[in-house]
Amino acid sequence: MLVEQIQTVLVVTLDDPESLNTYDGATLKALRAAWNELDQNPELRAGVLTATGTRAFCAGANLQSVAAGGFNDPPYPELAESVSVKPVLAAIEGFCLGGGMMIACGCDLRVAGESAVFGLPEAQWNLPAQWLGALARQLLPAHALELALLGDARLPAQRLYEMGWITSVVTDGMARATSIEMAQRISQMAPRAVRYFKELVTSSSWTAPSESLARGMEQAVELMGMSDSAEGARAFSEGRPSQFRDE
Repeated sequence: MLVEQIQTVLVVTLDDPESLNTYDGATLKALRAAWNELDQNPELRAGVLTATGTRAFCAGANLQSVAAGGFNDPPYPELAESVSVKPVLAAIEGFCLGGGMMIACGCDLRVAGESAVFGLPEAQWNLPAQWLGALARQLLPAHALELALLGDARLPAQRLYEMGWITSVVTDGMARATSIEMAQRISQMAPRAVRYFKELVTSSSWTAPSESLARGMEQAVELMGMSDSAEGARAFSEGRPSQFRDE
């Protein structure tokens, strides 16, 4: 796995194209460490998860590693849910199968090449998908079941876009560049507002409406009391980009 910083964006690349970028337990732990770095580094504003090559984003778990017992206590849960307090985008080309969909679930926005293919083959091999509830919260339950129960189904990117899971479908080979460009645009926004808006949206599926509204009001009071809000207003009136300091 490769990790690099491009300006204010952390780019994480699954780098085993010979195995269709499958993962083992060590890969998942390294992925968790990368997202922790995104959270902790104040210079970073957003993340992108991508993969080497265009044949596959990730074909899920490495079954040879599974057979050899290489998945002792894997960090599945936190990778299927929102992986960072900061925005993360998935750049998907080629196959995105099984656990590949799991790690894409943990991202906030998903950009796919037009030839990308999605599926959940776990039922074919009697393998667990304990993260499936996270996918069901992002899709209609019937759509999640279509993928889970028809383990041999392979759905195109356009179908996942129509389901609302893929944010945008782009020309093959452009998912990475498009995702990085989007992440850099996000990086120009007010960082506290971005984090707070992400929090409100991602928590909405399990938070009561009254609690969500109350939390939104708390955020509003805090945001309006920040110097960044005054800077945003000045930048607007002066016709220039804002210079936010997260203060």
